[in-house]
Amino acid sequence: MFWKVLLIASLCLTAQITRCQEEDEIMDSDEEDEEELLDAEPLDDGSPLDDGEPIEHEPVVEEAEDFVIKPSPDAKVFYAFPKHADETMFPGGKVVKALIGFQNNGDSPFIIDNVEGGFRYPMDYNYVIQNFTSFRYGREVAPGVTQTFLYMFVPSEQLAGGSRTFSLVMSLNYRGEDGTLYTDSPFNETVSVHEVDEGFDTEIFFMYVLLAALFALLLFGAQYLFSSAFGGRKSSRKTIETGTSGGIDYDYIPKDHLTAKKAKATKRD
Repeated sequence: MFWKVLLIASLCLTAQITRCQEEDEIMDSDEEDEEELLDAEPLDDGSPLDDGEPIEHEPVVEEAEDFVIKPSPDAKVFYAFPKHADETMFPGGKVVKALIGFQNNGDSPFIIDNVEGGFRYPMDYNYVIQNFTSFRYGREVAPGVTQTFLYMFVPSEQLAGGSRTFSLVMSLNYRGEDGTLYTDSPFNETVSVHEVDEGFDTEIFFMYVLLAALFALLLFGAQYLFSSAFGGRKSSRKTIETGTSGGIDYDYIPKDHLTAKKAKATKRD
């Protein structure tokens, strides 16, 4: 019995010793790998690889800015509304005239391409409410010269009334002698559209004329019916001739006979 216990204990002890040796070998191998990694030189320093090609760092690509057309520093623009003292209110359905001035302060000429305008939403300029007609000019402005251009637009009648406001934007597009594009907004303000109160309304006038014509036509028809109904009875009566009531016409009787007749009449008396 003693020898069996001693044999079992020796077997367990042998297995435990073997396990400890394996763990020691694994730990030793891990420490050796860490030392090799620490001693290794970094590869990202431009040193050649096994194939002889150095590592090239990729350049940082910067995002391109959005292409924005700006005004030229050598030009000045201005505006005027000749027939509108209040530049914040414009009539709906009527032509509005604006004068756009361009002053060339540079040494090279500019070419005026066009002027465009429209109503935009005040909170979001990308939202267009009404687009106006674009006026094309194609004129050259020499250095030191100022020119004025006429621009006209018609606000919609549907936008009139109420307390709504819109951003009126008028843009002048031009280019330099080298083809560089420029744009400038002489007017960019918040405005409103009001209804036009006209003293004489042509529609109401023609309506009254039509009513008067219909009334006259009804009167003429009633008179015609009345005359045809009662005038036919009067025309059916027989007329009685009574002869001439003015006596004899002495113009057709010779004067000799008249004198003789008067003489006889005096003798009888």
